[in-house]
Amino acid sequence: YISSLFTYELRRTVETAKYYQKSVESSKDIFIGGIGATLMPHYVRANGDFSIIEGQIDCPNKLEPGSPNLVTLLPDYDLLSCTEKRYTPSDAYFCRATIGCIRKCTFCAVPKLEPKFRKLRSLSSQVKEIIKTFGEKQDLIILDNNILAWEQFDKIIDEIKDLGFEKGSKRERRKRAVDFNQGLDARLLTEDKARLLSKICLKPVRLAFDTMAVEKHYRKAVIRLAKNGFYEFTNYLLFNCEDSPEDFFYRMSVNLELSEELGIRVTGFPMKYSPVDSVVRRYISPKWKWKYLRGIQCVLLATHGMVSPNPEFFAAAFGNNYEEFLNILSMPERYIIHRNAYKEEAKDWLREYKKLSESERNALLDVLAEIVRTKNKIKVFRENKRFLHLLNYYYPDVKG
Repeated sequence: YISSLFTYELRRTVETAKYYQKSVESSKDIFIGGIGATLMPHYVRANGDFSIIEGQIDCPNKLEPGSPNLVTLLPDYDLLSCTEKRYTPSDAYFCRATIGCIRKCTFCAVPKLEPKFRKLRSLSSQVKEIIKTFGEKQDLIILDNNILAWEQFDKIIDEIKDLGFEKGSKRERRKRAVDFNQGLDARLLTEDKARLLSKICLKPVRLAFDTMAVEKHYRKAVIRLAKNGFYEFTNYLLFNCEDSPEDFFYRMSVNLELSEELGIRVTGFPMKYSPVDSVVRRYISPKWKWKYLRGIQCVLLATHGMVSPNPEFFAAAFGNNYEEFLNILSMPERYIIHRNAYKEEAKDWLREYKKLSESERNALLDVLAEIVRTKNKIKVFRENKRFLHLLNYYYPDVKG
């Protein structure tokens, strides 16, 4: 039995299955299921005659005669100690109150993985079983895709409070926390739901500002939550999907604006879109450039993946305006990551870069994308001599 995760790991999944072919009488005795196999079963079929189990194992006997409903099983907490990197938070109950989602967002895999939105067993029964098997935990992580969509959300909040997670709750003198890890749907955040959330020890608040279409709802949700005493937000920002670099910069700026207006901290958590039906992670949406995506990655390396709500830090990382933002993303990587160390060199580069017209800048960015795809960098240099002086900033060791 082989479980697949992300689609971009499917090639490795198939390689693993082929490795074990000699261990079974027939390749059909190798069962491949999980997320990747559910999203791209055709890829697995095209690369081997294996048995594919699509979708959730949400009823008995689906895996084999006598096998249980896996959706209702507890997570294996021992897995947290099997990774080199310490998983944070590790001292927590991991639960789900609901499964699926009412939305059909094109960028999301949930509609295919969990097509029906429904309630699971009570949080209290899950927590009780976790305590019995693994002991008591400090915090509560709720992994629902869209918990605000459940019509009896107030009952879920009551249950969370009864489990010892009322606002201000402590365990062994340490403050407890509830985290809706997948984020809250700003479009469903009413005044009543904001008030209900204020009754539990929710920290941080997580919302999603994935597209410009939800801006109005997003602003209202942040304001409502701030009025109900919430100060710390860590909000998801999807990019490289149907957006452009300009509206991504605008969405980051909205967080800055709300932080200053309301006296709160709205930290951004950018997430790069990759198609859910692709085995590679090199997707570049029509309005983006490879260098812009790589530039954001370099900035986030320096900021530990977060977009600070501090105006000074934000300006230093992303620029004071959209033009500065594009200039930063276009810089050589080492200038972005080690900004202070290469301050003077970056000024020289910027002076030369600003001499280019907009079309010339786009052409240069296309050349940089071509260079990373080829092994023969010198050839690309020689074919683009008009940019040679600028290319030397990016690749000082390559002489065209």
